[in-house]
Amino acid sequence: MANALQLKRFTCALHAALVVLVASLVLLGAVAEPAMAQANKFSFGTRNQKKMVKVYTLLQLEGTPEEQAVALLDAKEILGNINLKRARPYGRARILQTLGGLAIQDGDNEKALQYLKECVAENALQPVDQHKTLFQVGQLHTILEEFDEAILALEEWFTLVESPAPSSYYVLAVTYYQAGRVEEALKPAQQAVDLSVDTPLERWYRLLLSLNLEAQNYVAALEILDDIILNYPKKAYWAQLAAIYSELDQMPKSLAAQQLAKGEGFITEDRDLTRIAQMFMVEGLPHRGAEVMKIGLADGSIEPTKQAYQTYSDTLLQSREWALAADPLEKAAELNKNGSLYVRLAQVHLQLGNWGDARGSLDNAFEKGELNDEGQAHILYGIAAFNDKQWNSAIRAFTRAERFDGTRETAGKWKAYVGREKARLGVE
Repeated sequence: MANALQLKRFTCALHAALVVLVASLVLLGAVAEPAMAQANKFSFGTRNQKKMVKVYTLLQLEGTPEEQAVALLDAKEILGNINLKRARPYGRARILQTLGGLAIQDGDNEKALQYLKECVAENALQPVDQHKTLFQVGQLHTILEEFDEAILALEEWFTLVESPAPSSYYVLAVTYYQAGRVEEALKPAQQAVDLSVDTPLERWYRLLLSLNLEAQNYVAALEILDDIILNYPKKAYWAQLAAIYSELDQMPKSLAAQQLAKGEGFITEDRDLTRIAQMFMVEGLPHRGAEVMKIGLADGSIEPTKQAYQTYSDTLLQSREWALAADPLEKAAELNKNGSLYVRLAQVHLQLGNWGDARGSLDNAFEKGELNDEGQAHILYGIAAFNDKQWNSAIRAFTRAERFDGTRETAGKWKAYVGREKARLGVE
């Protein structure tokens, strides 16, 4: 979502752009018109024209910073001494516009807004300049966090101009968002993107995406992400794409998005790769997950932790690759704080018929301790010993298992069975 930091950056950028825009409008447009005096309606009175030519000359003075500072003070003094009541409407509007521009450059946005609102109220500038000044009023309201007032000014501006630039729709959308009017921000945000002749700016896409996510328009968000990834491919956008598919319970597509991102080199971190492997298991493709873990552990992109080895072994076990699962599971068991994974390793060895390895794993399990079901571990040990024809060892294991309520009955049956087998085979 467009967060507070992004909005602060937008406001700072808006202020910087406003300084440049006002300066260019005041220093270029206004300097030419007094000289040209195109028509009486759009001209200064004779006295004020001379003063304003002097003001614009001072404002454009090239020199040292000290000389420019003195020239600026002189220009402000001339402006301050002009009797606005006696000025023609056009001249009064231009003077107010100039005062507003200087206030913006001074960082006094409240005073600048006052001047520019009065300038707009004169309705005396040429249409292009009138419209630009109205837009600046909207921008200043936004900078001052007077968002509803900003929206009124900007919406009025949209009714007056033909073919507004896409950037102006972006400004309106951000202003709506800052006003807490998210639904109303969607339309201008979409227009900013749709009306762009060239590739829309990344921040325009981000705003539109954020608005749709906040409104839970997930299908629209997916379409936007397709365009963003095409034009501004980044890991964060791939992650959002996968997350939205997950939110829509379309796990195969979420997984496909992550695989594509991995193929493009955007997913390289340990936790991301491990998550992909786990998702392959959930989707019934454990062999694909095993390949991700195998490569990651081999090339170092996945840290050799207990969790990583356990995930790798899980993918192999689900793939029924019992023999291959034993090695990563043993490494996970070595790193585990208790003996539970050694019990699991023993079960793998039992599945493979590795009776001695099963007993060795269980010895390690008992040594580490803190088993969830110690009685069952003794049962497993007894079974491994029995299959390896270690009769006495099996009987001792089943005797230990009889001490636990949960395995007492089963252990007794196994113990009796082993006794009968010994007797049948004539084993001492």
